Parts: sequence; structure tokens; C-alpha cells
Amino acid sequence: MLVECQQCGGEVAVPSDAISGEIVSCKDCGSEYEAVIGSQGTIELKSAEKVGEDWGE
Repeated sequence: MLVECQQCGGEVAVPSDAISGEIVSCKDCGSEYEAVIGSQGTIELKSAEKVGEDWGE
């Protein structure tokens, strides 16, 4: 299934067997999203959280 990228308007391909929490990315701009699968099979994208390095500070 193709879902519109929130950053550039490109197409983000979400596999038909995707599960909630799976990370997908836009092939055009590289933005990463977390797929959220609704109870009726709807797919929404929310921005994937970026985990930064913890340098012990």
C-alpha cells in the first residue's frame, strides 16, 4: 500500500504484511515513519522517533 509522505508528498510503500510499529521510509526524501495499523486495516504514518547517542552526559 502506498501512503503519502508527510515531508515531501512522495509515496511511502508500506508492505501488505506490515505490523504496527514497523519502520518504513520515504524513497524520495528518506524520512522515516512508524506504521500504525488501525483495527479496520487502515494505515497511518507517524514520525519515527530519533534516538540520539548517549555519551554519558
